Amino acid sequence: MRWAEHLYLSEKTAAKKEKIIRKAEQGAGMVSIYLIALASNPENLFDIFHAAHLKERGFYRRDLFIVGIASGYEEALEMVRRMIEDIYRETGSFRVREYFGQSSRDRQEN
Repeated sequence: MRWAEHLYLSEKTAAKKEKIIRKAEQGAGMVSIYLIALASNPENLFDIFHAAHLKERGFYRRDLFIVGIASGYEEALEMVRRMIEDIYRETGSFRVREYFGQSSRDRQEN
């Protein structure tokens, strides 16, 4: 699991950022935490998943690049909307991987 240098955080998760990251890397479940990652399917932009999935051993086989931490599913959806708006406003495109410093080549190497 890798983390974006500049994570999107909500007000609720910003204060607990380090604790959430530590728990996520340990595979500890967190009741209301949702993580937003670059999509595992190149046809999509993002994957949103509940932190409870981190308890599944097979989940770590995926090359996760986390770009956001939200408290609750609705907040995660709102955060993704904000990300897409920011990316389009700043780049004029929807090249999400490049925006977060990841290219298709980087994904294949990791």
